[in-house]
Amino acid sequence: MPRYGFVFRIVPELKEDFKKAHAEIWPELKKEIKNVGINNYTHFYRNDGLIFAYFESDDPGKSLAELVKKEIRTKWEIYMDKYFVKDDRSYLGPEATVLEEIFHLD
Repeated sequence: MPRYGFVFRIVPELKEDFKKAHAEIWPELKKEIKNVGINNYTHFYRNDGLIFAYFESDDPGKSLAELVKKEIRTKWEIYMDKYFVKDDRSYLGPEATVLEEIFHLD
């Protein structure tokens, strides 16, 4: 299954609140993430606020395109906006950089 990785930043001082929000992720959002074909969605944190995010999907582009159409995803991004470090505050969601997979060992 194809893997998809990206990075973005959060305000380091808000790390615990960011973790709590994800520990309490809205059930309807979780359902939609799975419904669009996203699996094993994971975040890793570095002390400067960098988040490495990872998920698997048979078609990551299609899954993401479907997810951004969901009203619950829009509400979640608005709710989470206070955590993101970004240059363009008018952009909904984190300013993410997609990473190229260069190695994988099964």
